Amino acid sequence: MKRQPAEKSYFFDKGYRDIFGLMVRTWSNTLKPVKNEWRRVQVVFDSNKIAGIVTFLSDIVIFGAITIAILAANIVFSVLAVAFMAVMAVLTFIGFTLAAFADFLFCIFHKISSQCPECQHKTMLPSYECPVCGAIHTSLRPSKYGILKRKCECGKKLPTTFFNGRQKLQAICPVCNNGLKDGGAHVDIAIPVVGGPSSGKTCFITMAISQIEKIAPAKGLVFSYSPTNGDDFHVNSHSMSLGYVPDKTADTKMRYYQFHLTPKGVKNKNLVSICDVAGETYNDSIEIGKQIGYKNASAFLVVIDPLSIKSYVDELNGKVNTSRYMASAMPIDEVLDILINTLDNLNGGNSSKEQFKQDVAVVFTKCDIPGLDGEIGKSAVADYMKKNGVSRFDAQNQLCRQFLIKHGEANFLNIINAKFHSVQFFTASSLGHVANGTSFAPNGVEEPVLWLIDKASKTVDLSSLWGKKI
Repeated sequence: MKRQPAEKSYFFDKGYRDIFGLMVRTWSNTLKPVKNEWRRVQVVFDSNKIAGIVTFLSDIVIFGAITIAILAANIVFSVLAVAFMAVMAVLTFIGFTLAAFADFLFCIFHKISSQCPECQHKTMLPSYECPVCGAIHTSLRPSKYGILKRKCECGKKLPTTFFNGRQKLQAICPVCNNGLKDGGAHVDIAIPVVGGPSSGKTCFITMAISQIEKIAPAKGLVFSYSPTNGDDFHVNSHSMSLGYVPDKTADTKMRYYQFHLTPKGVKNKNLVSICDVAGETYNDSIEIGKQIGYKNASAFLVVIDPLSIKSYVDELNGKVNTSRYMASAMPIDEVLDILINTLDNLNGGNSSKEQFKQDVAVVFTKCDIPGLDGEIGKSAVADYMKKNGVSRFDAQNQLCRQFLIKHGEANFLNIINAKFHSVQFFTASSLGHVANGTSFAPNGVEEPVLWLIDKASKTVDLSSLWGKKI
């Protein structure tokens, strides 16, 4: 453990100095009479060597007995003192080991972790700042510095576990020193949104978060938005409420849109991060490879712009003015390949034949394109449910899969099913209509995000929304 700006436990530091000092004083004080007696014996012997021989011999016997008794007492005391310190050190070690293990189990059971929105590093135990002197404690856990509390060098006592208040301190990323929310005591649910340029990611994210905020109370959930550096959610949300499409994301570094979404009465909050990066970043393998947030993701949300599927665009030729919908030029299988290659590289190149643990929601956006509703949208889903007697989400899955196969994207379908833990298809329209200066009417944007949150969180249960527990 790196040295901490704190006082070590008494039995790991000062206690040894105190015992050593006490032993030195004890030996010094108890040996003084021995020295004095020896001087007296010498004086008696020197003053009358012949007459004092008997007295000298008797004094030697007494001196020897006293000396042996004192030495024995000192040795016993020293051994007992060292043994006491050793026992107390062992008991302290056992105590802080058990406390540290209990804190670890608490974090594991509650799935506590933090992901830094600046450097994307994920940690179970952040660094913490002393509220009095500002000293940074890089390992504030039960240890030789204290079991349930440690004393900072400034004298301030700091809690060392989440179950006795560590989260009340300011948490700091141990890599870049950026401030972390909730003292690090939350369930981190990070969901990168994956899609090519102009696929509609920014509009989708803005509307999805806005809709979740609206419906949260009805679902027994407490929502609160938690801005990060460079966050433009409120600006985008205001623009879209007036009927204006927000600017495209230009960041080549992953941007985190964070909000809390937790059932009422649950103390340990869910901190949801919807992560976005400019679609153009997918054209730069070096830049996309820097986004370690992909490796630390809880799940993925893959956005499909139907207009990036050439066969579908050809079908619309002469029927729909597709230029009004800002089509994405990057093929969906190329976007998926880049995601998989990035994850493989971030995992050390050892996962090429393995399935990634994350769940994936695949969202067809821009479903306000004329005619698309009849193929994969609400009307198509209702008709499929009626004919086949399946749930809405099973119908949605089948229709989207059929759409991909019909338009030559079976390879995309096969790869995404093979590489990820589970895949659910959704259809959505972030705008409801082309931008014309009137308020937008989003449809279906919140469901894929809520589905992924439900999958990732132990406390959120939206089975009433899906008609089943997922």
